[in-house]
Amino acid sequence: MVKVNLSAVIQKIQDELKLVMGTLKDKGTSRFGRMLVVAIAMPAVSYFMVYTKAEQRLAEVGGELQVSRNAAKHADTYKELKQRLDETYALLPRPQDRADLLFETVKEALRSEGIVSTSFNPPNETEMTGGVVQNLGINIRVKFPELLAFLARLEANKPAIHISVLDLTKKQAPIGSNEANCTLSTIILTERH
Repeated sequence: MVKVNLSAVIQKIQDELKLVMGTLKDKGTSRFGRMLVVAIAMPAVSYFMVYTKAEQRLAEVGGELQVSRNAAKHADTYKELKQRLDETYALLPRPQDRADLLFETVKEALRSEGIVSTSFNPPNETEMTGGVVQNLGINIRVKFPELLAFLARLEANKPAIHISVLDLTKKQAPIGSNEANCTLSTIILTERH
């Protein structure tokens, strides 16, 4: 370990300062004016030109690093939520199928189950933010097992069809006959994220 004589260092600094002060008194400040201005300006210029730019860049990099950390922290959650959203979109009708999807799907389900409707209302649409809700009303005369098969077919359909209203009335004749009044609906998103 090197021992430093502190009093000797202080003495040398004092001697240097005395020399500078003595030279300034002898020669005058006008002779050293330009150098003094440059010497005083250099620390300020170096501070603003070098240090502040580096400090700003360090702050920017620190901010970018924090954003990256947050993104990495929440990336798995985002991927999971995005996947769930895509799965939900897959269950809903596409906007280009808006015109006749509900009507054709219900008509095909009735045909598949061998059911004839007594009343088949055209679909009506209700606008909402980001989409459209389509509703279709039908009246059918069926036996209970036929109704269950028809409703199961609609519920299992992709894109999704929701049974909004189901009124079931027992008819006296023929035996086992029921009158069902159904309102079926689906949501068509016009805006997807």
